[in-house]
Order: sequence, then structure tokens, then C-alpha cells
Amino acid sequence: MQLKKGISCLCLFILILLSALCDCAVEQVHLSVTGHQTEMAVDFVSTNNSCNVLYTKVGDTEHPVQTPSTVGWYHDEIGFLHHATMSNLEQATHYNYTIVCHGEEPRSFVFQNAPQRREGLKVAFIADFGLENDVSMRSLLNASLHNEFDMLLLGGDFAYDLMANHSQTGNIFMNMLEPLTSKIPFMPAPGNHEKKDNFTQYYRRFEGVARNAGKRSQTNSCFFYSWDTNNVHFVAIDTEIYAYFEQTQASPHPFTADEQLAWLDEDLARAHSNRENVPWIVMFGHKGWYMDFEPDKSHGLRPKLQANFTRFTELSHKYKVDLFLGGHVHIYQRFFPLLGPKTCEPFQGPRDVDKDCIENNGTLYRNPKYMTSIIVGSPGDPEITFSGICFGTAAMEPHIIGTIANCAPNYGYGIMTFTNSSHMQWEWMEVAPGNFSIDTRRRDDHLLLIREH
Repeated sequence: MQLKKGISCLCLFILILLSALCDCAVEQVHLSVTGHQTEMAVDFVSTNNSCNVLYTKVGDTEHPVQTPSTVGWYHDEIGFLHHATMSNLEQATHYNYTIVCHGEEPRSFVFQNAPQRREGLKVAFIADFGLENDVSMRSLLNASLHNEFDMLLLGGDFAYDLMANHSQTGNIFMNMLEPLTSKIPFMPAPGNHEKKDNFTQYYRRFEGVARNAGKRSQTNSCFFYSWDTNNVHFVAIDTEIYAYFEQTQASPHPFTADEQLAWLDEDLARAHSNRENVPWIVMFGHKGWYMDFEPDKSHGLRPKLQANFTRFTELSHKYKVDLFLGGHVHIYQRFFPLLGPKTCEPFQGPRDVDKDCIENNGTLYRNPKYMTSIIVGSPGDPEITFSGICFGTAAMEPHIIGTIANCAPNYGYGIMTFTNSSHMQWEWMEVAPGNFSIDTRRRDDHLLLIREH
């Protein structure tokens, strides 16, 4: 058993190394859902502007379907950024897909469309994931290798940064993730680090999301959009529009905060009215409920606006959003269900915290009155996790003391399992830094969320 594990680790290490150092005509391959379970989108980078995607059921070599890719952008530090959509797919079915570019060596991959696990949909979540100090990379790729989850969500701050080192940081980061993202959907939301080039590389690298899930959810964007998978309605939001309005207006997809909120109101209203078919609503983004202001180091630590989550709070409470996932603070925090501040003022505490729903020493929330928020900002990055921020279950920010069920200054990622219409299991997988060839994760926190809709 130990020998098999060692061989698996060695094979994965070699696979990761080859992906990161890829000098391929096709690279940085990542899938995304479109909002329709008979489709799968794929983004990739090529040295060529003429490519096709051929796909067929595994085992069927006689009936391949061919679809041409569309070039959304060219950058001399990256290449041609393509996106394509595979359609007429069957649920719970494995497909081969091959990316063929004119005059270049093709590359082939396998994915399972709309998997139907007996234990329910499993989704991993991270935010603030860097190329340097990428502590969780090994464990995430190993979990994917063993099909431990069906989708990866990343709530902002990619690579540190996508455009750094003449875009090589972003290129290597996307190639490192390719063994995972070429086989399961990779769904993003923007963070503050993506602003540095007016969110251009973020948008272009995930243009397939904008052209599919974004279009289907009526935003035509990868900044904010939504989709259904199995029994869950997922909503990606952009929390950065408030602090980085000018950069957003200069982005490939300019919009205003009010436009996003008007869309979100309509989207959540539809999702809430559809609870009988899709009972869970999960929202994710970069900054959470208590992060509207930060001390400004350049101006005597005066409060500086960073977000306006109060606007999201009202809608999430109105439509009974079950769970919010975010990052920005490089730590793990699981909050009690709470109703955030009513006004956007510096360092406001919540209006109410629902502790009556708590059972099993804080690891079960039964029919909570408010949304549960979880911050997963420490998969690993060069800015290092804030090891001094937690004191047991309390935290340094006075306005959040008494609101946290678990606060841990360690590295890791989260996994959600949507068992059925009323039960969702959350697990925080701590990953120890160190030997890249050994997966050192352990379950450090868990939550059973029961919502009898």
C-alpha cells in the first residue's frame, strides 16, 4: 500500500513538472461549465490561431465531433487564447477531447460530463492561490487524480500575479493546474490582485466562462455570473468593483456596481423560486462580510474602502442564500450564521448572530436564520498566512469577535459535498508545508449544514 502511494506521488510529481515546463503548441487547458449539463467549455493557449477541438465518448473512435475554437485575444507573452464549446454531451459519461492546431502536435485529455456521485456533488474551493509557496498544489492535484471532487472554484487572487514576470507567472501557474483543470471545470471570480492590468488577463484567460456561463446567465461576463450544477445554484460575484471602479471601467468588460446588483437581485429571485428543483444557493467571491474597510498604511491607518459587502448582504438575506465562500484574508475562518452590517461604515459588527441553530459543539447548523460565511484564503501564496490573527476562536478584529466558530492560521482548501436537498457537508483540509512529494493533508474542521427548505 505504501509502495503504491509512493509510485502515485512520483508519477504526479513528474506530471506536474512536465506541465509546468510545457513547451507545447497547446497549453494552459482548463474546462468550465456553461450552465447546461449537455455542454462543456474549454479554454486553452496555442502558438497557432487556427485550432479545432475533436471529442467523442471514451471507447468510441469512429464518431468524433469537431468544433472550431475562437481566438479571443493574442498576447505576445502568452500566445493565442482560444475558447470552444463541446455540446450534445450525455450525463455521467466520459469523453476524450483532442485539441488540434494547424501544423502542431495535438494534445488529448479526458473528462466526465455531469458526474452523478452516490454521495452527491463534490466541489473544492480556494482563494488567494499563488505560484510561490503553493502549499496546497500537491494535495489538490493528488485529490483530483483520485477523483475526489467534481469542480474547482477559485475566489480571486490568481498566481500572484497572472501578469507578473512578463506573464510567465500566470503561464506557469495555469500549466501547474492543468492536470486538474483539463479534467474538471474550473470556475473563477476576480480578486484585488487581478486589477493590476485592469483585469485584462483575468478576463481573457477565462473568456470561455464569459461566453458560456456568463452569456447563459445574462451577464456576458466572468466577473459575475451564475449556473446550476445538480442540486446547487452557484453565483460568482465581483467584490472589487467598489475599490477598483476605474480599473473595472478600463477592463474588457466594464460595468457598474448597480448593474451587478440589479442582475444579482433578478438572478437570486429566480433561483429562490426554483428551490424545489435546485434547493441550494452558494455564492462566492473574494472579500467577505467584514472586509469593507482596511487600515490605510499610507494615511495614518485611516479606514480605506475595500468593498461594500453590505449591498450583497441585503440580497443574500432576502433570498436566503445558504453559503458564502471568500478569501482575501490569508487564513481559514468559519463563521456562525449571521446577518452582516446594514450600513457600509468602518469596522461594523453584525446585526445578529444565530447561535440557536448550533449543535454538536459547533459542527452542525440546523435551519440557520442567516447565511453561513467561510473564508478560505490560505491555500498558499507569497504573502504568507496571517499566523497571528487567531487566538483560539477569537480574532484580532474587534468587530468579528464572537462570530467565529473556527479560526485556523494554517494552509489548506475546502470541499463541499451536497448530499441531498437538505444536507451539505463542508470539510476544511489542512495541508502542511514541506516535502512536495508527500500529501500531508488532514481534516481540520467540518460542518454539517442542514436546511429544510
